[in-house]
Amino acid sequence: MRNIIILGATSGISQAVAKELLADDVCFHLVARDAEKLKVVANDLVSRGCHSTKSYLLDFNSMSGHANLVDDILEGVDSIDLLFLCYGIMFSQQECEANSIKAIEQVTSNYTSAVSLLVLFSERMLEQQYGTIAVVTSVAGDRGRKSNFIYGSAKAGLATYLEGLRYKLHDKGINVLTIKPGFIDTPMTAEIKKGALWASTEQAAKYIVKGIAKRKSIIYVPPFWFFIMMIIKLIPSFIFRKLNF
Repeated sequence: MRNIIILGATSGISQAVAKELLADDVCFHLVARDAEKLKVVANDLVSRGCHSTKSYLLDFNSMSGHANLVDDILEGVDSIDLLFLCYGIMFSQQECEANSIKAIEQVTSNYTSAVSLLVLFSERMLEQQYGTIAVVTSVAGDRGRKSNFIYGSAKAGLATYLEGLRYKLHDKGINVLTIKPGFIDTPMTAEIKKGALWASTEQAAKYIVKGIAKRKSIIYVPPFWFFIMMIIKLIPSFIFRKLNF
């Protein structure tokens, strides 16, 4: 039996990834905030042929509940084959600058809570000395931009944490994959006008699952975002500060 834990199981990307990983020897441990949405996701996976699902409710920003969640999931589970983390919130830069509470909530959701859960799960995975940790960050963390640097700073911090965790766990047989999506058509981005650079959750999931299988360290989704961000990172600061994007 393979155990796959999905933190943020109701997100569009998570649902698409679960469908790509679906098999009759997989037990999905699904964690999300919304009970009704979680029930729908669990029932869908069972109907598609997975071995079983277990559901857990969690307010990710409530760190006091993290240790209990980890204990609940790992009770009676021999090992974790894959830990997939894909949740967060995205307020606009303007909202965060006008309301520090929203800014803190955004950083807490996208960075602090993720680190809290990864610390707990990774320490338990050290005992088994194999498996994969795959975490969705964002290309927004590659460089601070006027339009979203509060959101981007949280994603940058998470990427740096994952880099260090990767080095720590490498010799223990555990791979840490940092996933940097560009523009993905999800409910979180529903109000944003779509263009040629956008990808569907189904397309994103295929790249993610391939990266997991190949034990990659970092992937951009879709891959062309690597070249886009390479160019953006090469723009000199005296030019970059004049750009409005």
